[in-house]
Amino acid sequence: MILSRRWRHPAAVIGLMVLEFCLTVPILALFGIASPDLYRTKLWEDGADNGFNSSPQTLVYAAANYRPMDVPDVWSQFTTNFNLVISVLSTFILLTKSVMFIMHTFIPLISLLSHALLVALYAVSVRYQTAPDTNDPDHPQNGPPWYITKDCGVASDPNNVGYCKQAKTAFILTCLML
Repeated sequence: MILSRRWRHPAAVIGLMVLEFCLTVPILALFGIASPDLYRTKLWEDGADNGFNSSPQTLVYAAANYRPMDVPDVWSQFTTNFNLVISVLSTFILLTKSVMFIMHTFIPLISLLSHALLVALYAVSVRYQTAPDTNDPDHPQNGPPWYITKDCGVASDPNNVGYCKQAKTAFILTCLML
């Protein structure tokens, strides 16, 4: 039965694809808006102003003193790009699955492989979005960033409240895609 070529409940597959569509489109929009750096540095700086995490200025000071310092994963350009790429890939896979299902070529084994890939990619995304920021020994952030763990009303800049909500929503959708 594992290598079956037919779906037992095709209506359930269609329902799950509709649900996936309802999650994929907003996550694509949110990560597309966030790229390349709409609010990542602003939220990083806001967290530093509140004492929640390191400051982006520590990278400037480290460079001026010829000390190597890496950008924490949660604030890195790689994370933003990775999230955008997996959201585009998810959209492509969803469109491909839909066409294959209509053409009766989307067999359960292909479904298993495509969903295993997506689960792995979104698990990595959740890991990067919740990565610690321990660059500043005076303000270590060992868990997820402040915009996930705290209310967005604590932002020191009122303009960052909307960005905080957008980042929090993107994180929630990423978790739902798992």
